[in-house]
Amino acid sequence: MKMKRLATCLMVAILGAALLLAGCGSKGGSSSQGGEQGEKVLKIGASLSFTGQMSREGTLTKQGYDLWQKTVNNAGGININGEKYKIDIIYKDDQSDAQRSAKLTEQLITEEKVNFLLGPYSSGISAATAAIAEKYNKLTIVPLANAPSLYEHGYKNLFGVLPLATTYLNGVLDLAKNLDPNLKKVAIISPDALFSLSVAEGAKSYAESNGFEVVYYDKYPADTKDLSSMITKIKGAGAQILLGTGYLADGVLAVRNAKDLGYKPAIMAFTIATSIPDFRKSLGADAEGIMGGEWWTPNMQWKGDIFGSAADYTKAFKAEYNEEPAYYSAAASVTGIILQKAIEKAGSLDVNAVREAMRNLDIQTFWGPIKFNEKGVNVGTSSAAVSQIQKGQVVVIWPKELQQNKPIFPKP
Repeated sequence: MKMKRLATCLMVAILGAALLLAGCGSKGGSSSQGGEQGEKVLKIGASLSFTGQMSREGTLTKQGYDLWQKTVNNAGGININGEKYKIDIIYKDDQSDAQRSAKLTEQLITEEKVNFLLGPYSSGISAATAAIAEKYNKLTIVPLANAPSLYEHGYKNLFGVLPLATTYLNGVLDLAKNLDPNLKKVAIISPDALFSLSVAEGAKSYAESNGFEVVYYDKYPADTKDLSSMITKIKGAGAQILLGTGYLADGVLAVRNAKDLGYKPAIMAFTIATSIPDFRKSLGADAEGIMGGEWWTPNMQWKGDIFGSAADYTKAFKAEYNEEPAYYSAAASVTGIILQKAIEKAGSLDVNAVREAMRNLDIQTFWGPIKFNEKGVNVGTSSAAVSQIQKGQVVVIWPKELQQNKPIFPKP
């Protein structure tokens, strides 16, 4: 009898625990994630590089997405015909690998059932995910993918924030002509990556059409750990200007190899490096005087709703992350704004309606004007400004209307 009573008690306990666990499951509402009772939730997918070669850039991108999400959710959410939808961004780590990102993007669409996609970091990875988005008819807005070839496939669901990559370093060459007309010899090096090669080709064409002599032009494997042989040849060619079109790690490596080999160009500039704090932390005083391209800076005079002005956005970002935003994060935040505005304009979550609204957007934001051409390229924003590291800080030195400090020239 005691054994039977004990078994009965045990069964009651198990049943009670099961009911308790059932009560701890997902909350009710129109979405399976993130919603309070009855709350409508908009699910957005994003495959980003949290590990691998581009992990730092991927993290900066996520910060921009997250700040937009938090800001909009705190204001009640996205307004769709009078109903508010809270934003739930579902992230996956693509490990800086294009094929992995493509698989994760498919998973976000087919398993997570996301409504829309926010793009990954880099043109190479975006090229892989754009094909998946097209296959499943999912809109994708990419913040940091601007290789021209990306927009030549006729994709109807791809929209990009940045101007085309070919113009990225034009400002550095314009500044060089302004500083010293005797600066003629240019060296250009690029990792074997879609975005980087696009920048390099654009810089070479612009340099040659503006009276510069390109004395060295070559690419190297994307995962290289030594640029010494290249720097030796560049030094021997007498290049006065070195342009590097790689990522953060490439910039750090080029500076270290140049120092070891005693190569001292008058101008050293990189696409993606100078505005990321890790570049300055890694190189210390050796980063002084190095230039870079900037698609957006906190002192630009643009403004819109959601965040207000560029200065207002900078204040909000610093409050959240305790550092000034680089353009990577700003581009990610404006990507969210673009999607939000298109959804609100369409008054629907239907992909065809939102796509049509996207094509007809003509808005002002803290990033600048947003307007897309038929290929999905933002034609509202102009070319990149030029920054320089001065006393450990990134300041804008060109064009003159955005200038915070005068250029340090030649590079120390």
